[in-house]
Amino acid sequence: MSGPPAVLEVRSVAKTYDPKRRAGHEPSWALRGVNLSVNEGDTLAIVGESGSGKSTLARIVTALERPTEGSVLYRGETVSGRRERDLRDFRRRVQIVFQDPMSSLDPRMKVHDILAEPLRSLGLVDNEREQVRTLLASVELPDSAAARYPHEFSGGQRQRIAIARALGPSPELLVADEPVSALDVSVRAQILNLLSGLVADLGFTLLFVSHDMAVVRHLCRSVMVLYQGEVVEQGPTDAVFKDPRAEYTRSLLDAAPRIRHRRERGDASS
Repeated sequence: MSGPPAVLEVRSVAKTYDPKRRAGHEPSWALRGVNLSVNEGDTLAIVGESGSGKSTLARIVTALERPTEGSVLYRGETVSGRRERDLRDFRRRVQIVFQDPMSSLDPRMKVHDILAEPLRSLGLVDNEREQVRTLLASVELPDSAAARYPHEFSGGQRQRIAIARALGPSPELLVADEPVSALDVSVRAQILNLLSGLVADLGFTLLFVSHDMAVVRHLCRSVMVLYQGEVVEQGPTDAVFKDPRAEYTRSLLDAAPRIRHRRERGDASS
């Protein structure tokens, strides 16, 4: 008897930005033959340097882009290639946090409306004021933040707001695409500690995109390494750190700084 399907499956996914293959011109491949399976409660890192295809993969698994080849399945059902109007339930279950919160938060909206907008569009509003208050508390921001605009916050606080917005629909899978790479080291540790606590408290599955192996070790139980759009290594994080098989993985490990542990957690003021 087989078990339940994985939460997320990526099957032979490839992505090119020149699919027509004009005469004499080779397409530019962002991904080639990527396979991935994510089970309920997993914390999985997708790691690679800039240009490795990791952010492209994040956008494909969240149905923000379509693969050139292959398919993405969520709980056994294919989502890649479906029309937007057929993805409503998927949009509730799968949320994404982007690298730059300033570009992903509407500067014309107050935080209350930023957090409430996904709830409204998905028909999930119950007690809107209380829901917003709960979301702010979940990312350790005060109630007063609801009346302010994104530009009034620091980078770390804006990323907390972006995380709160993604948590609004109570997703089963959260995709975090380089959410700490633009932050100072001390603030980075705070956001990682926040995410770690949220995973433990809320129990969602986490797909974490990063170029930094130290970040991965702090947060994720398993890791997949991408190099030039192809998977070069994957496995439990401890095993990959202890005995990396790929030279590229070793180079990433050599470049990784140290990240503070949760007991060194700072406050939410940054």
